[in-house]
Amino acid sequence: MIYNDLVLFTTVAEHLSFSAAAQQTGIPLSRVSRRIGSLEHHLGLKLLERTTRRVRLTEEGRRLLDRCHDPIEALRGVTGFVDKTKHQTIRITAPPLAIRTSIGGYLLDFASRYPEVKIDLTSTNTKLDFFRDNIDLAFRLGPLDDSSLVARRLWTVEYCFCAGKRFAEEHDLNRTIPLSRLLALPAIVSRQPWLLEKGERVQPSHITHELDDLEIICDAAKRNMGIAMLPRDMLTDDMQALTIKKSKPLLRKMYAVYPSRRLLPARVRNLIDFMVKRPTT
Repeated sequence: MIYNDLVLFTTVAEHLSFSAAAQQTGIPLSRVSRRIGSLEHHLGLKLLERTTRRVRLTEEGRRLLDRCHDPIEALRGVTGFVDKTKHQTIRITAPPLAIRTSIGGYLLDFASRYPEVKIDLTSTNTKLDFFRDNIDLAFRLGPLDDSSLVARRLWTVEYCFCAGKRFAEEHDLNRTIPLSRLLALPAIVSRQPWLLEKGERVQPSHITHELDDLEIICDAAKRNMGIAMLPRDMLTDDMQALTIKKSKPLLRKMYAVYPSRRLLPARVRNLIDFMVKRPTT
């Protein structure tokens, strides 16, 4: 029946893989390919473009997938045509610091509530490619620069300019200072420019160290090695926030991000909803 072939099509489209769809459904790979070919012939449309290494949706395939989303989800619920337990994997990527301070704990809470779901988590500051790296969901700090992705806002992260207390005292930073003076001070930075609340990007002129880990930057600031821009909740008793005249770091937002043109599996949607409604302290 064409309805079964549509269900099979959504499974192939979800994984962008004929072999993964065959493994999930228990249908031989050759039959999966024949049934998708029959569906394309029946509709008179090319839905998938196949090479020896990858599969991608055509424009017609993306449109059909959008139309099938809700009906197929309902059909899967009625017929029991769902992922088997061993295939309930969510492949996730998130920044290391966010994993350690918040996201990691929430993921464990979710895994405890849904033991049939396996979490496959990659800790990296690099923005992985959803299709090339086979990622279902990414947690990213805004602002986001890819409008083709769907982003669900989760929470805000307040940043501040800061320094070790001895450094602040030696450089007379216990009062409001202009931005130009801040940018002339020795600074410890990451590989990203500093973003201000008005959208301006600034860069210190005297960079002492460039480090790709906020916890190391925080430790360097505590050792009075220079100024830094860090999440406010990272500040400790031996550090202090700096007050800059008419300038504040951008209030950044954490997002759950996923591709806009792929069928979102129920398990991923459940995780996103769980993160939005997570318990707050």
